[in-house]
Amino acid sequence: EISADDPEALLIFSGGETRGQTGPVNEGASYFRVADALNLWSEAGLASNDVRARTTTEEFATDSFENLLFSICRFREVTGRYPEKITVVSFTFKRARFEAMHAAALRWPGDRFRYAGVDPPPGTGFDLPEAAEGERLNAARPFEGDPYGCHTPVLRRKRAERNPFFRTPP
Repeated sequence: EISADDPEALLIFSGGETRGQTGPVNEGASYFRVADALNLWSEAGLASNDVRARTTTEEFATDSFENLLFSICRFREVTGRYPEKITVVSFTFKRARFEAMHAAALRWPGDRFRYAGVDPPPGTGFDLPEAAEGERLNAARPFEGDPYGCHTPVLRRKRAERNPFFRTPP
C-alpha cells in the first residue's frame, strides 16, 4: 500500500539465505513469492499502480542492519542513484533499532526515514511481549555498542550462523 501511494517508489524485499535447514532459499525472494501467491498486488487496488513491476529483491542480508544497508545498495543497482527517502516495514518492536541505531549508523537523515510497524493479527500465536523482550536483549543491546555489527563476537557469530551457504554480497 505504501508503494502504491508513491508511483516513483521501488519496493525491495530484503533477506539472504539465513536458514540452512530450508536450503539455499533467500528471504527476499521468498517474500516476493508469498506476495504473488497471496495476490497481494491486487489487494486494495494495488494492481492498477503496477507495484509488482516496481518490486525487486535484496538477497544477501543476514541481519536488520544489513537489510537496510544492502537495500540502499540494491536501490542504487536498480535505479542508478541512491534513494531520496526510505520507508522500512517490519514489526513494531523493531522501530527503535531501525530509527535510532541503523539509520543513524548510516547517517541517514531522520526527515527522510519512515518506519511502518506491522504486527501479526491476534490469534496467530505471535507473542508480542516476548518478541519485544528478545529484541531488547538479543538485537538492540548488541548493536548499541557495535552499530555496524562487525566488531562484537555475538554479532559476528550471528552473521556467520545466518550465512550457512557462505554467500558474499557484491
